Amino acid sequence: MSAEGKAMAARRIVLRDPSRFKDPHGLSWEKYIAMQARERERYLAERAKLPPEALEYKLVEPGYLERAREQFVNNYFPELCATRYIATCVCNAPFEELKRCAMFQLLDEQRHTEMDREVLERAGIPEEEWLPLWQQPGTTYRFFQHLLSLDEPIEIIVKANFVGEGAAGPASFKVLADGARARGDLLSAVNHEARIRDETRHITYAQALVRACLEDDPANLAVIQEWQNEALTLFSDVAKGGVRQQWWEGFVGSYYKIAGPMGLQPTPISFPQAARR
Repeated sequence: MSAEGKAMAARRIVLRDPSRFKDPHGLSWEKYIAMQARERERYLAERAKLPPEALEYKLVEPGYLERAREQFVNNYFPELCATRYIATCVCNAPFEELKRCAMFQLLDEQRHTEMDREVLERAGIPEEEWLPLWQQPGTTYRFFQHLLSLDEPIEIIVKANFVGEGAAGPASFKVLADGARARGDLLSAVNHEARIRDETRHITYAQALVRACLEDDPANLAVIQEWQNEALTLFSDVAKGGVRQQWWEGFVGSYYKIAGPMGLQPTPISFPQAARR
């Protein structure tokens, strides 16, 4: 095996005892379908309460749509990417319990994608502008392109769910919902609120997976630390070189609350001094 091949092999985690991993929510197909039927009914009921003017973006404050364009694409494309990398997890899952959790998440992500696409369409942003907006510096583009390049399910779930969603956390969707509602964007507010329970499940099953990997072999901590460092370094693009330093500190602070107790150390990331002033 080449040196590069040995390095890649060392980065892999094989859960020798898959029974260590259990879905924290104990979902079966029957329970998941019933739960999501209730979630969808709740979402449609909240959406039905919105006045036509809200769906046409006539209630937002002046200048809001122009400022929100980047936020909208940073909502939509990560969900679209998730339908692809979580599908990879479903196809390559090394054991059934993980496959089932990933399959439930895949269905969640598809629903979220549809919700975010509606926002972009109703906001009147031409579709040919969506991808260029997301590809500009200071977005989540590089992080999610990295996830799409992976094919190992455990690595994907650790980086995407444990680190990425773990840092964003359910609270961030509440903040986004409150901010959108305060600016008259009632559709985005309802959409953000509708996915909080889903995102919580994605994070908690990723936490259970990390815990199982560490119990299975304490040496896996070094691999997960490396994955964390890669993920957060890529995600730090959103801090815009330190311009959003305060936001970034809150973002990683949320993540370290769940990562620290597992033995993971903060990832050293620095920004230019000029950008932080």
